[in-house]
Amino acid sequence: MIDTLPTELVLRILAYLPLQALRNFRLSARKWNDFFVVNQSTIYHHAAVLHNFVDDLDMLLPQAKAARGLRFLQDVPDWYQYCQKYFQLQRNWAGQGSASAKYYGGQPYDIHRIKVDEEHGLVITTHNFGGLTVFDMDTTEVLWKLSAGYVRRYAHCEYENGFLIFDRIGVSKEVWRLETLYSEGDGPVTSYPDESQFEAWQAASQEWPSTLRRGHFRPWALIDTPEFGRAYRFVYPNLLVSGLRKAYLWDVRTGELVLEVDNVQGNTTDTGDINYVELSATHVFICSSSALRVFSRQNKSLVLEVPSYQLAYGDLRLAVDRGPAAARHGLASPSEIVRIPVEPIDTTALYTASYAEFSAVHVSRDGKDIFAQLSDSRVVAIRDFMRVARGEVALKKATLEIGKTVPPQGMDEHFSIYLAFEHGRTAVITTSGIYPMTLDPTHHGLLDRERAARENANRIPRAAIDAGLSFPDIVITALPYYHDRRQLGKVSCVQMTETKMFFVWDAMYKPENIDFFRRLGFVEPLPKSAQTQTTASTAPVSAASGSGVPNQETFTQPEAGPSGTNPFTEHGTEDANTGWDPDDLEASAEITAESATTSTDAGPEVAAGNSGMVTVDFVPYDDNDEEEWEDANDGEVSSFDGELDDEAEIPMSITEAGDPRLWPAGPIVFCVDFSPV
Repeated sequence: MIDTLPTELVLRILAYLPLQALRNFRLSARKWNDFFVVNQSTIYHHAAVLHNFVDDLDMLLPQAKAARGLRFLQDVPDWYQYCQKYFQLQRNWAGQGSASAKYYGGQPYDIHRIKVDEEHGLVITTHNFGGLTVFDMDTTEVLWKLSAGYVRRYAHCEYENGFLIFDRIGVSKEVWRLETLYSEGDGPVTSYPDESQFEAWQAASQEWPSTLRRGHFRPWALIDTPEFGRAYRFVYPNLLVSGLRKAYLWDVRTGELVLEVDNVQGNTTDTGDINYVELSATHVFICSSSALRVFSRQNKSLVLEVPSYQLAYGDLRLAVDRGPAAARHGLASPSEIVRIPVEPIDTTALYTASYAEFSAVHVSRDGKDIFAQLSDSRVVAIRDFMRVARGEVALKKATLEIGKTVPPQGMDEHFSIYLAFEHGRTAVITTSGIYPMTLDPTHHGLLDRERAARENANRIPRAAIDAGLSFPDIVITALPYYHDRRQLGKVSCVQMTETKMFFVWDAMYKPENIDFFRRLGFVEPLPKSAQTQTTASTAPVSAASGSGVPNQETFTQPEAGPSGTNPFTEHGTEDANTGWDPDDLEASAEITAESATTSTDAGPEVAAGNSGMVTVDFVPYDDNDEEEWEDANDGEVSSFDGELDDEAEIPMSITEAGDPRLWPAGPIVFCVDFSPV
């Protein structure tokens, strides 16, 4: 009997059990619960290793908390709560828990690009009308700015490890360094910053004085590319810039050019656009109109080429059923996430306009896994792409292709908008919705690895998995609050951290604003099923003041609906092993799981220093203006032109609503935070 074994041997056995199994074992008898209480630290330290919450068993709790840098872990007193919090984070992303929302931005509402530093608590944005802003991630306070007269309109920016990069009109890239990481005597050995950078730095320092200099940057380098760059990407310490035929790689620490890759569009005589670039420690990735190409950084050779304009990239595709998200639209809170069912198919019948090109690609931090987006809303995932490059498995056997959504939204085709990939998760935005995806739910134990090996939750045939299919256990979710095709077409940026998802969305959709704009007719009316449920939970519009701004004092956050179906459900019955919280244990050892309700923490309506209207000079596009084709929003979806429901409220007139210049409308940053409470 196991209870006759020595304690050391029992602990060794328990080290191989996932948290779900530990929960069940602990509930089997009071004596085993007592055993867990006595040996809690050892048991859950091993569990943290098994679930990849720490790198190895030699890592002590303070080291683990410091290495992850996640704020919700900093106050946990033991391994037990460390595992509980980290596991709940995985559940929250999968639609099995709760989340919260907050917002960054103010007048003018003109956010364009976003970069995030979770370690230092910073959100960095560039703007449609020019300028760069640094927000405090927790309070949404503005910490520092570069003026609209200095940073160009629609500037793209990159950020990592304290280095901030943005482009000028022309061929120059500015590199700035976080001041709290800067030491006198630091600096590049070439590509020195110019005088205008120092003047802008001094002006920003005077306008935003601070003794701590938190969120402040100072000039580091100015990199001039040999030709006009079509796209660029920064993955510390290297900046990759691609022209039409050649790509260049700089080390931003020194400002030196370290690599040139020729013929990035292959041997084709038809030169198309460069849509996106990516890099890892070993490879350079180029998305052009004609193909996705991967080059070795060691010898500059082409190691993999995946042509565009194909009906199918994998032998098996997943059709996404967006029905659960559509059913919650108009009822969901800004932070609600629901599980999306998928259906494995081996047909291309769903694709009616599938001659699409690769529009974006990302690679995992270890450089092994590719996740790429096609312009017609399809995405393809390849685990360990070098096994395909080496000929160990055929491309169509290895590729997981996630296809069209079903049921279709009218007769319209869907199109890709944006792609992000971090920490084993992707955020896919198309004109059909916003879809966070967990590629491998077994990595952190959200799905038991042994169970996944026996039965695939997505009903993918075993033959396809055995043949080498990538990520067969993928979990796909959606954010139903943002199920609005008109606004989805305008999303200009998405960023992800381990705990949060940031994206550009219109301020009129903030909960305290949306009823006002719905009455104006700028937001589509609620479906009949939602009108009676939301009447009591939305804010009345205050038109008497003449400002047209919703009455924030009386706004009450709508209650969140169900968080979606269980990702691991058999025949409609929830699996007992989904959670691991033994809620009937003694109080000293209890773990409390969060309910499915969500909350919204609205940031300040108008950022500090931006209380009034800002007049910005219009700067027309220059012939050398990078990303002009993207920033002009050529693919923007036309505004809602459907008829109002007979029972819907009649929109108010512009006169009744007050001065439109004071309306809280335009792109800001929405943040959905999945951190456990």
